[in-house]
Amino acid sequence: MMLREAASPAMREDDLDALLIRAAAGDCDAFVEFYDRTSPRVYGILLAVTGSPASADALLEGIYVEAWERMRGRSSPPCPGLEWMSVIAHRHAAGQR
Repeated sequence: MMLREAASPAMREDDLDALLIRAAAGDCDAFVEFYDRTSPRVYGILLAVTGSPASADALLEGIYVEAWERMRGRSSPPCPGLEWMSVIAHRHAAGQR
């Protein structure tokens, strides 16, 4: 994580939501950037819940596939992007315990 990202969490949330909105319109590059910026946090959630790096690795891709599919045609994420991804991650990880 870069220091300037950590210094401005409110701006970061807005940026993440903007990336999801662009992704919903079919912008694959925006979704890749969203993944790059959020996957370390999502992985951390998966690891904390499952207690297994192998399980966390195995779940990570499926969570983002689900998010990509659920964002199609939406004008905005159902809640702030990182919060939404955290909920999806927790649901997937809890199913692995």
